[in-house]
Amino acid sequence: MTRVYFSTHDLCERYRCSSRTIFRRMKRDSNPFPAPCIKHSGACNLWDSSDVLAWEDREKKRTKDAA
Repeated sequence: MTRVYFSTHDLCERYRCSSRTIFRRMKRDSNPFPAPCIKHSGACNLWDSSDVLAWEDREKKRTKDAA
């Protein structure tokens, strides 16, 4: 089984935001962004794609329900 990871840079491009925004979303009370599964110094963190995609699904539902 091949695992796929997103780097901090990948996530910034995917969501069109800064790395600071990614880390702010990790601190939210409602549907926080998942923590990186592999942590390195600087912006070289890696996130498991399945965690990120599950967060996206929850975020879609959360924002749809709020509208």
